[in-house]
Amino acid sequence: MNHEQPKNLFWHRVKFIGLIAVFLSPFIGGWLALYVFDFKLTSGNYGTLIQPVKKVEWPLLETSDGERLETGFGRKWTLLMFSGKSCAELCRSNLFYMRQLRTLLGRDTLRLQNVLISAQPLGETTRVYLQEFPNFKVIENHRDSTLYRQFYLEGHGEVGSSPKMYLVDPDQNLMMHYPAENDQNRVLDDIKKLMKLSQIG
Repeated sequence: MNHEQPKNLFWHRVKFIGLIAVFLSPFIGGWLALYVFDFKLTSGNYGTLIQPVKKVEWPLLETSDGERLETGFGRKWTLLMFSGKSCAELCRSNLFYMRQLRTLLGRDTLRLQNVLISAQPLGETTRVYLQEFPNFKVIENHRDSTLYRQFYLEGHGEVGSSPKMYLVDPDQNLMMHYPAENDQNRVLDDIKKLMKLSQIG
């Protein structure tokens, strides 16, 4: 028995040291990556995250077809674009892709809605073009500055000065934005990933 006790004590110590090593390895690995190998973490998202996220307080809105929205757009993911009176080539291109993006989501199509907001009455050319987008919620001639102020981002110009896109989650948080000229496949990847991670909406 006397010979077994030192042997058992040795293996208990080995197991204890092994547990400590397993527990500390993520911290040691992170320290080595950051300070020794100069490894820099990058975001897995294509869009720019709003940090911290902004809770959107929606004013009363009315769509072009007469629907009154008193508390925003409901518990869905919302891909939103602001435009001026005219919608030039890049604006029309983004509208087209926003429509296609919903379709490409497959079974999650109904979890996303597309919204276009204009501070001015839309021009006739834009109206005709929008007839091809029956699932869009269109709000025109909306000049409540409290709404535009909430979407203002430092260093990105006035809201509506370019047809950039904003993503609002079902809890009404403005959480991400995309430049007017963007990689549309990567926008789709972002939204698929978010919907997979979140069961809301």
